[in-house]
Amino acid sequence: MKIGTTSFTFRTALSDERRAPSLLSVVERCREIGLERLQVCENARPLSLSARQWERLIEQSAGLGVEIQLGCKTLSEDEIDRSLVRAAATPARLLRVVLEEDAGRPPSRAFVSDFVASLPPKLARHNVRVAIENHFDVPARVLAEAVNQHDSPLLGFCVDSANSLRSFEPAAYVLAQLGPRAFCCHVKDYKVVGHQLGFSVVGAPLGEGNLPLDEFLDGVLDGKQTPDLPDLFVETWVISKGEREADVAEDWRWLSASVQTLRARLDARGY
Repeated sequence: MKIGTTSFTFRTALSDERRAPSLLSVVERCREIGLERLQVCENARPLSLSARQWERLIEQSAGLGVEIQLGCKTLSEDEIDRSLVRAAATPARLLRVVLEEDAGRPPSRAFVSDFVASLPPKLARHNVRVAIENHFDVPARVLAEAVNQHDSPLLGFCVDSANSLRSFEPAAYVLAQLGPRAFCCHVKDYKVVGHQLGFSVVGAPLGEGNLPLDEFLDGVLDGKQTPDLPDLFVETWVISKGEREADVAEDWRWLSASVQTLRARLDARGY
């Protein structure tokens, strides 16, 4: 079974556009540590590439044995439309979408329902699947209710194992809500750190935190054959120490260790 990662694993390296490495160099490094997919998300600014640059990245990555996918975070129909065109150029024909924006209020239940209802005709026109990801401000149940009103086979989910903790939704609950229609999963570990006034959630290398990894993987796999499984993407979440080179090196160290952990767990299950 192929393992991928997302561009959010490289938060520090990609945060400053002037100093960011080329996406192709990221792909090359990913392949070196055994990855076969890279989901290029909004933090990597994929829409700033020309159509030809995007197609070239897909071609060159394929030559290295890495499949490019696309992600976006938006409530804009225009950005969705542009992203669907880009996703149609990828082998997976899949767009990961977060229905939130960095600024402004979270979307209402009615907005989410209406936005999702607008998608099926667009997906059919482009023959692209959309995987809506559970995130910070929209409960998984709200996403499930909005999507389950539609029987389009092109409309589904990206299950993230940590994103919904802000809504006090554990990974098992999110998987139960969204897993039956999941096209992909972000496998991300974390630690819940308590203190006198409450708690905080921080990242951890896969298998070293509070995520019940075996339980989560068993829920994702559930005896399915490989063609029916969602794509798995390891995602790490290193807290920055404010030293760019050290932070970038730590991102790669956590990712490499997490890939080895996930590969071992999949191998043990015959995947």
